[in-house]
Amino acid sequence: MDKESPTKDKGHPPAYPGPSNSAFPPPTSKAAAPPSGPLAPAYNTPRILHIYRDGLSHRHMTITDMDKSHPLYQMDQNSGSVFSSKPHMTISQASSPRTTIGTATFHSWSRTIDLEFHGHAMPFESEGIFTRAYAYSSPAFGERLRWECDGIWGADLVLVNARKEWIARFDASLFSMSKTGKIHVVHGGITGAALDEIVVSGCAMMQHERRRRSSSAGAGGGD
Repeated sequence: MDKESPTKDKGHPPAYPGPSNSAFPPPTSKAAAPPSGPLAPAYNTPRILHIYRDGLSHRHMTITDMDKSHPLYQMDQNSGSVFSSKPHMTISQASSPRTTIGTATFHSWSRTIDLEFHGHAMPFESEGIFTRAYAYSSPAFGERLRWECDGIWGADLVLVNARKEWIARFDASLFSMSKTGKIHVVHGGITGAALDEIVVSGCAMMQHERRRRSSSAGAGGGD
């Protein structure tokens, strides 16, 4: 469910302690720290991205930074029907010209989601028939990560590592006409390709769950 502040008492896994490997070196000087300003969270505090629909459908969405107005990413998707082109979902940086950072293709005949991240295949695999969780080998974090459903309604999602530490969460805005939800990133030091990866994999999981709910309701989905 949609909450404005990071959760602490909802029974979530413990938080990922923050970047500690060469991919996310902690700042050793003021010059090495993330840039200051209203759009830059403190290095060791969570960052919240906001997802807004462009219109009433889920076909086009804009993902903004913490200020809710500075666009970072654009998500576009087609209908996902058997006749629609592939990939079904494309994530681009909102800069001009727009640069595609990831795509997702969904299937009705397979539980695997075909993710492509910065031009490389990144298979997104179901953890089993009886669990609503998908895992992938993360090039940015150097370990296997898992998105799983969370919350009372099952519409929220949480990204955890093998130690069950949460790295990111998606909180759905179920009762909003314009907002899809928020992505909470546990650590302000997670930027660049690592943030791109969280957004691409998280949006793929979010759309997979939306398609699953639509299919269960008789609306169809997948290819």
